[in-house]
Amino acid sequence: MMANENSKTDEKYLLENGRVLLKEMFDGLAYTYPLFDVYPENRIVGLKLKSEKRVCLLGGGGSGHEPYPFGYIGDGMLSASVSGYVFTCCSSLNIYQAIKYLNNYNCNGGVLLIVANYTGDVFNFGLACEKAKKIDNINVAELIVSDDCSRPGGKVGKRGMCGLLYVIKILGALAKRGSSIEDLLCLGRNINEKLASIGISATSCNVPGEDPSFLLQQGEFEFGVGLHGEAGTSRIKAYDVKELIRLAVDKICSTLCLKEFSIICLIVNNLGLVSHIELGALAKYTKEYFDELKIEVSRMFVGTFIVSLNMYGFQLSVIDVSANQEWINYIDEETSAFAWPGNHMSIKTIEKQKSENIKIPNIDDINPKLGVYISEKASLILKSILKQIGEDLLKNVDVLNKLDQEIGDGDNGSTMSRFASELLTVLNKLPLNYPASVLYSLAFICEDKMGGASGALYSLLLTGAAGHLSSINYLDWTGALKNALDTAMKYSSARKGDKTMFDPIIAIYQVFQEYEDLSSKQYTTVLEKALQHVHDVCNDVKQMKAEFGKASYVESVTSVGKMDAGAHGVALWFNAICTAYMNTSE
Repeated sequence: MMANENSKTDEKYLLENGRVLLKEMFDGLAYTYPLFDVYPENRIVGLKLKSEKRVCLLGGGGSGHEPYPFGYIGDGMLSASVSGYVFTCCSSLNIYQAIKYLNNYNCNGGVLLIVANYTGDVFNFGLACEKAKKIDNINVAELIVSDDCSRPGGKVGKRGMCGLLYVIKILGALAKRGSSIEDLLCLGRNINEKLASIGISATSCNVPGEDPSFLLQQGEFEFGVGLHGEAGTSRIKAYDVKELIRLAVDKICSTLCLKEFSIICLIVNNLGLVSHIELGALAKYTKEYFDELKIEVSRMFVGTFIVSLNMYGFQLSVIDVSANQEWINYIDEETSAFAWPGNHMSIKTIEKQKSENIKIPNIDDINPKLGVYISEKASLILKSILKQIGEDLLKNVDVLNKLDQEIGDGDNGSTMSRFASELLTVLNKLPLNYPASVLYSLAFICEDKMGGASGALYSLLLTGAAGHLSSINYLDWTGALKNALDTAMKYSSARKGDKTMFDPIIAIYQVFQEYEDLSSKQYTTVLEKALQHVHDVCNDVKQMKAEFGKASYVESVTSVGKMDAGAHGVALWFNAICTAYMNTSE
């Protein structure tokens, strides 16, 4: 494997606009595998099931990792999958629809969501899980897989890597036998403790239209690389790939406390551009080093399982089965999933049944008269506030993107602009006399238009606030803020002081909390005080070290002294609230 420098202009794709070929990919998938139900617009793929009461597994994540997730749909593995845009977590709306799709067939036997530990995935799957439970009373649970052993997990936890395939394979076999969702969830957590994966690459991947996230010189390798093109934990000069394999295996062994006569299963995974010839050699060197350590490789799988677009690298993934050798039997069981070796999913053996149509949700589906009714004057103030928020966010797109480029992935402003544009488009249609319904509508826009971790997080916050206001017959903004934070923090381990958008939102809540029975006469005082507190906190945030986001994973990115784009975005919209309220309430 030789390192090559890439540049934004040095893109080699057969087709133009590689970023937006997702619908075409799903159309091609439908032609190739006629036993699948494929919904290209929703990026949902399902396996037509016979009606029986049993748990179904649902997986997903961003596109760019193919054949994951839909390659592992089949009898004894996943029952359905959801994909997002390239390296962007799938929409919670689409996840929610996929859960309901599976529930049509399994007689509410349960749906277990298998989620790789990335912030956006955890948020979006969590939001869909909450909706399915509360709106449809579906028996659903979320299992987070975190097997990256290249670095300590910290507050955000270890990243999910190729090890999640062991989870899907073992739990899929047991779900087929009729195990309960509680038993599968418990076993899945135990399996997660026995997983360790690590990635090594000679190049970054090439996302169409974007600069590579890192560049390597001849003979350099990125150690501990992630699945989204992000840099690893260290840069190593090596002239023999055996050195890299020994470093990776040693790291895996220390993580899992493997010793002589331990028993493992091994995946050697191509991250995109490694040839089959090289993969075979990598498998040989890895197996022989485990033999040297007197660790038994009971099963070995070599191939392209989960990629990072066209990254030139590989990943080793190990499960320790020493104390649970029955897991090998479940790994061995036949499955029809086409990406797992030895299956026949591409052969059409039965006539495809008529597919269920998945209803695309609409903002008009939200009940327009939830919770307390406010006067026409108050509704005009609310409208003015929302208009100001939308306009101010659009004016600051470039500012937010620039901030996010310094310690993130550079798209925060673009993400917020999708929300702002849609807000201004639908503003005159919103049920402004009912704040709870308005907040649910805004949550829908975040889900539907924003995408990524920010979209899911804002949707969780707004859903929590709306849930509180819809349950009472008076305005309680303090209680709404509390419920917003409680709901979002259920799915995020970010807390005060972690350099995220939570910091200024918590600052707002702290000021509101000082006023137990907040009246409209106090709004001006409280807003002014809260705005000052937000500015003070944002100054503090700038000096904090990032505990979440890209900067928390990549040691080469220094976050101290740089502003968090998410926190600055909160300051922008809260300033818009204060400005509009002062101007219209006089």
